[in-house]
Amino acid sequence: METAEYDLIVAGAGPAGSACAITAARAGVRVLLLEKDRFPRHKVCGEFVSSESLDLLRGLLGKKTLSPHILVRSARFFVDHKRLRLPVSPAAQCVPRYELDAALFRAAQEAGATTREGTTIQEVRRAGGFAVVTAENSFSAKAVVNATGRWSKLRQFEVAGKERWLGLKAHFREPSPSPSVDLYFFPGGYCGVTPVDADTINACAMVRADLARSLEEVFAQQPELRSRSRAWQPLFAAVTTSPLYFREPETEAGGMMLAGDAAGFIDPFAGDGISLALQSGTLAAETIVPFLAGKYSWEDALHEYRSAYQKRFAPAFRNAARLRSALAAPKWLRNTALTLANMPGIGKMLVRGTRARGR
Repeated sequence: METAEYDLIVAGAGPAGSACAITAARAGVRVLLLEKDRFPRHKVCGEFVSSESLDLLRGLLGKKTLSPHILVRSARFFVDHKRLRLPVSPAAQCVPRYELDAALFRAAQEAGATTREGTTIQEVRRAGGFAVVTAENSFSAKAVVNATGRWSKLRQFEVAGKERWLGLKAHFREPSPSPSVDLYFFPGGYCGVTPVDADTINACAMVRADLARSLEEVFAQQPELRSRSRAWQPLFAAVTTSPLYFREPETEAGGMMLAGDAAGFIDPFAGDGISLALQSGTLAAETIVPFLAGKYSWEDALHEYRSAYQKRFAPAFRNAARLRSALAAPKWLRNTALTLANMPGIGKMLVRGTRARGR
């Protein structure tokens, strides 16, 4: 079994893990980035990159560029046969995870990080530093960031008695899709539809597991969505993820720093999941670099990261949870909320409230 030493090991090469690896490697840190899957690959995601993180994404990618994608300038909400339209300003972009994750992974390699695909971590032990064990190798590091997502071997939760949700996603052919993110709500879930290019859309749903098990069953839950989806042609088999649970964000577990969905799973309809992943991964690296330079201990690094995370990201989680509660409220209360959201300035305030705060 090979044994190798690094300054930092990052588990998971999604947006959070790759952002962490890129940022740290550019600062001269010896980084190992481990990913259990292989790129490119599809993943359940709304594929919506909010304007707040587009500059950060461009900076992380460096010379790596993404294909041109449709700019999203508005969001449409379909609730109880009512429609609400809110501006998205500055404009956002919809970028397929199939392309985004692979580009970020390549950028991590170009930044100098050592990368390994198809590698599952079996165990992480802490004794002074960290020992990370896979089936083939054992690695040691001074710091470890867990960016393996909301549910993995490294990050599991007590779920007894909690309502179980399912995530589903696929791309479909639709000529001239609307340049908006469209959110269709129904009792027990919702489906988001975003344009990928001139004739392709991404449909991503979050639904109670006892209500629907396929996208076709999801589409049948909402009249406008059912009508719109009749002409859609699937471009690949739907991918799913389960179980999904909501909880309070946490920034550390097992002595490891947490980033992305491993730290906190924001309501997908907020459209800030990718942004939070990129920003939290970058923040983790920026906190670890001074630790590696001997400026403070690992416990102090965890404290610094926790404080900065709470300040920048916790309000977005709280506000998204409040919106989720409002959408699950009795119909008369939902109608009141929609009426308020239509008032000048209120809609923009609601959108801003679910966005991570900058530095």
